[in-house]
Amino acid sequence: MHLVNPLWDASGGSDWRTIDTWRLLRRHADARLWSEYSSAPAFAQYPVESIRPLRWSFPRGGTLVFVGTYFRIGHWTRLSSFDRVVIIYNTDQADRLAKNIARLSRAGHRVDIVYTSRALKQRHRGAGPVLESPIDVERFRPSRARARQPFTVGRLSRDIRSKHHEEDPRLWRMLARAGCRVRLMGGTCLAQELAGIPNIELLPAGSEDPAMFLRSLDCFVYRTSARWFEAYGRVVIEAMASGLPVVAGQHGGYADHLRDGANAYVVRDTDEAIARVLALAATPDERARLGEAARRDAIELNAIELPRRTLALLTDTPLVDDREGDVEAVIA
Repeated sequence: MHLVNPLWDASGGSDWRTIDTWRLLRRHADARLWSEYSSAPAFAQYPVESIRPLRWSFPRGGTLVFVGTYFRIGHWTRLSSFDRVVIIYNTDQADRLAKNIARLSRAGHRVDIVYTSRALKQRHRGAGPVLESPIDVERFRPSRARARQPFTVGRLSRDIRSKHHEEDPRLWRMLARAGCRVRLMGGTCLAQELAGIPNIELLPAGSEDPAMFLRSLDCFVYRTSARWFEAYGRVVIEAMASGLPVVAGQHGGYADHLRDGANAYVVRDTDEAIARVLALAATPDERARLGEAARRDAIELNAIELPRRTLALLTDTPLVDDREGDVEAVIA
């Protein structure tokens, strides 16, 4: 099982999806990590192999899985045969997908497409299976010390403007003026729009460990620009696994896993988002209820459903494991 991704961005969802998919597979299959580029230092602890065709170093045989479509696939695919070739389509880039399929087809490979969410599959009008991005729920554990003042709200993402909703500056200004502390990792792109506002901390992407950053929050808020279709948004699931109450927009693949009022609040506009966050700030019991439900659902998805579906879809191997499948064990 060969997993191929650039692994060049330590804040990239596709990069971490590659690592976490390898983490799921390695106990049940001969799983290998490959990159045709220079991987980020954060991934130095993992056994990433370099694709170097001139040195005869590249994947051969078995199942070849490209995690994402946003990077160029080299001509080395002409030099090997595989039992199966899979592209995990996890960003809304239909042109890139078509180019990569064409290159692989010219190399003699038939390509299976796997979608990262039902929303992306519907947008693409595709017919392939859906397999969400797994996360490590052991890594994203809730903070043991929840009582902090002031009430802290925030989010993390890549540090580009399209990852933030057009009205997010107003949202953060209003929350800060209401007495909330705002922490945005991957938010320096909003520096001009939020200049001079007290209680707002803008951090570069990757400046803190994501799990530690989430433990500094009391509430997680996530929306993206209308110009950006969030194919999945694994950061939302990470926040849920961290036991945080989530306030999120309606649009994005993550929305399939949100139940409004049960494990999150799904909002239609900025005013509703502000009202939901301030209501949570005033009601610790509601924060705890929502956060506990969110963590339970994140564990069920990532410790039970996704390991089974990942193995079944990519390896045709049933899961036999003494840990996965027990929500209570993971919560404990």
